[in-house]
This record gives sequence, structure tokens and C-alpha cells, in this order.
Amino acid sequence: MTLTLEIVTPQSILLSTEAEYVTIPGEIGELGILPGHIPLLTNLQSGVLSYKTGGSEEKVAVHYGYAEVCKDKITVLAKTAELKDDIDLERSKIALETAEKKLEKALKDVDQVDVVERMQMKIQRAITRHHILD
Repeated sequence: MTLTLEIVTPQSILLSTEAEYVTIPGEIGELGILPGHIPLLTNLQSGVLSYKTGGSEEKVAVHYGYAEVCKDKITVLAKTAELKDDIDLERSKIALETAEKKLEKALKDVDQVDVVERMQMKIQRAITRHHILD
């Protein structure tokens, strides 16, 4: 048995495939989905979505959004998502370093709460990209 996995961003349908199982970075932790799973709707965090197809496990970086499980279909509506081959590790490392520096500076100023939140999200996206490439 398989289930259909679709990953959609505001720009495009990033992926549409059949999978034996899928794990998604839900708001309260990682969720494992097998064919026949009960219906479910969850917020997504920035994290690694993995799925098994044809005997191999694949990974996708998904960054925030929602996932809906209905019957044997998972639809992921992500703010952004990246396939492994689309991730530039050097660019991600630079983005991580820049965000960490801005976060450190913003933490010293109580008027910078919005900057802190944005930098935390950027750091999480960079960390997720690194996990995809491991």
C-alpha cells in the first residue's frame, strides 16, 4: 500500500509522488504517516519531511505551513520547501552565521522582538537545510 504525497508552495507544486510512509515536522513534533492514517490537519514547523518510495528514503526541507492527511493522501502546503539538490550548503552556512549575529545583537535590545523572531526562523531554516544534506 502507498499514499500520495503532494508538497505545494505558493510558487508551484514542488513534489507529487507515491510513498510507503511519510514523516512530517508537525507543530508538536515529528509525525509518522502510513497508508490508512486517520484524517489529520497540523501546522508545520521548519524541518525535514522524509518519505520512503521504491525502497529509498528521500528528504525535503519544508518551512512552515500546514499538512492535511485525508484517506491515503498527504497535502503539504508549505511557505517554502526545498529539494535536496536545490540546497546550496555554502549559502546556507552564510545565512546561518548572519542570522545568528543579528539575533545576538537583537537580544540585547527589548525593542527588537520582531527581529528576534525573524532571526530564529532564519536559523531554523538553515539548520533544516543542513539536516537534508547530512
